Amino acid sequence: MENKTLLVNERYRITITTKYQPRIDGYSIIYQPEYLKLNEFYAARFIEVAPKEEQVFSIAILDIMASSAKPCAVLEGDILTVILFDDILRINLCTKAVLQCAECENTGGLEQIHPIDAGYIIKGECNIFQYDKALKRIWSFSGRDIFATPAGEECFWIDSNEIHCRDWAGWHYVLDMNGNVISEISENSSGN
Repeated sequence: MENKTLLVNERYRITITTKYQPRIDGYSIIYQPEYLKLNEFYAARFIEVAPKEEQVFSIAILDIMASSAKPCAVLEGDILTVILFDDILRINLCTKAVLQCAECENTGGLEQIHPIDAGYIIKGECNIFQYDKALKRIWSFSGRDIFATPAGEECFWIDSNEIHCRDWAGWHYVLDMNGNVISEISENSSGN
């Protein structure tokens, strides 16, 4: 399975591809978390960085698993923030160095990252988080089940400063941007 994300700002054009059981030869930079042995990784995020008026370079970030959901990264100036299964990685694209790797204790893996003024809202399979720009967790929220729907409808979105998430048990939660529950509605006809 392959899924591409495109990020562009005034200095960079970045293409991120998530692949499972990939080959990793030919990459300028390979980032391997210290807990992961080279022969045990299952997924990778391949990042092609095309700086304006500079040579294109590529980064492979190895992981035990990686969501193919979008968006998996945020580009802010020269800094690329990428989510992995349970890590949030910040890369300085000028120096081609990992600035920070923050572990996110979650259940089931991280799936999406969304920038907000105060930092990031991150959707995991079972948790919603807010992290600040220094990658410190501000709050987290869990529903009654995984954030997915049996019929495949949209299960997570941010609209008008409200965070909406749906879980497998049929509950629709609306949170404010501080992680407080505004409402929770059973969408099952049985009214659980």
